Amino acid sequence: MRVDSYRLVLALYVASIAPQALAGTDTAQSHGAHVHGIASLTFALEQQQAELMLESPLVNLTGFEHAPRTAAEQAQWDKTRSLLQSGQWLQLPAAAQCRLVSHQLDQPWDTAGHSHADQSHADHADLQLSLSYRCAVPQALTQVAIDLFRHAADLQQIDVQWVGMQQGAATLTPAAAKFQLSQD
Repeated sequence: MRVDSYRLVLALYVASIAPQALAGTDTAQSHGAHVHGIASLTFALEQQQAELMLESPLVNLTGFEHAPRTAAEQAQWDKTRSLLQSGQWLQLPAAAQCRLVSHQLDQPWDTAGHSHADQSHADHADLQLSLSYRCAVPQALTQVAIDLFRHAADLQQIDVQWVGMQQGAATLTPAAAKFQLSQD
C-alpha cells in the first residue's frame, strides 16, 4: 500500500506548528518566509515510505532568483536542478536500503520567466522540491546527512523538522549538516 505523501507532509506541518501556535509564536516567520541564506526541510517517515520537502529562496542554490538570462545562468540552473532531483545531496544510512522512487521540483517561474510570487515579490523566486523514498529497512533510518552546503555557496542554514518513529527539529549549518531521527 502506497502512503499518501501529502498526508505525511501535512501531518509533519501540523505537528511542527502546533507547539508554536499554543505558545503564540508567529508561524509565518518560521514557515514559508523568504529569507536569503536559510532553507527549510521537512522529513516524514511512515512504514517504508520516507517523504522529504525542501523549500528555499532560489538565490541560496543558484546565486540568482530570476529565470536564467545568460548561458552561464542556464548552466547553473540545469546543474542545480539535476542535483536536487537526483537526491544525491541527501545521505541516508546504507543499512536502511532506501531508493528514490519519485521527485517533483516545482518550476520557480512561469513560462514567460516571471517568478510565481506576487508582483511585490517578483524578484524573489522560491524553490520547492519533494522527494519520495522507499526504505526496505526503515528502522535503520536513524540519521540523515545533508550534502547541499558545498553545492550552494549562498546557503548558510537549513531548518529541519521531522516526524516518524519520533519527531524533532534541528538547525543544520555547513559545520553540522546531519540530524538524528532516533535517540539510539
